[in-house]
Amino acid sequence: MVDAIILASFGSADDSIREKIFDKLAAEIKENFPAYEVRQAFTSNFMIKKLSRRGIFIPKPAEEIYKLRVKGSKRIILLPTHLTPGEEFDNKIKICAAEDVEIIPPIMSEPIDKKILATILDCFKNDTDEDLILIGHGSPHRHNPVYENLQRLAGDKVHVGVIEENDTPNFVDVVKRLKISRADKILLAPLLFNGGVHVTEDIAGEKNSWQSKLSALGYKVRVIREGLGSYKNFRELYVKKLEERLNAR
Repeated sequence: MVDAIILASFGSADDSIREKIFDKLAAEIKENFPAYEVRQAFTSNFMIKKLSRRGIFIPKPAEEIYKLRVKGSKRIILLPTHLTPGEEFDNKIKICAAEDVEIIPPIMSEPIDKKILATILDCFKNDTDEDLILIGHGSPHRHNPVYENLQRLAGDKVHVGVIEENDTPNFVDVVKRLKISRADKILLAPLLFNGGVHVTEDIAGEKNSWQSKLSALGYKVRVIREGLGSYKNFRELYVKKLEERLNAR
């Protein structure tokens, strides 16, 4: 009988992202908690189906929980890499809660931990003459106050925005802040666990991206393409979350 940790992510069809981010974090968790079996699961049906067509089979969290129960696991810890408690977390992870399943809240849950912000800023270091824009996903259906609360902590030279145009703070909101700060040089960084298509298209794409629109407004823009999961100090936050949960029992 082995207790288990499930690392649950939205997912990625990019082999290099899975290897450099998800697999690396899973290995670091296993190294720190050798008594636990470490499994991975994806919440995106699209990613799961896309990978299955290539012969790569990654289960949903509920499916992995079932397998572990059959194997005899009595304690299962579900660790999401989803940064905020949004729709994906509520609909795919939170619903898995049970007597034998403990769910660790997302890294950027309320209230926002200042240490989390400090780690993010340590990953995305802007030059002294640059304003930093952190671009998260946002939601088309339910506004998430995490981004605005993160903004309150971030200061005048750091701006938080979301990709979803129907959510806030959106592109227009961020430009208003840039005008107040009198910025002319910008560093764009993905407030995402793994960047993927959101970076290549929404943040740094040639057409209608944040980079292209800011450049058209006259700003000098450079982009960080790696998501937060690419940085060891950010991945360490997940290890610390697990340590806190295990030591609390």
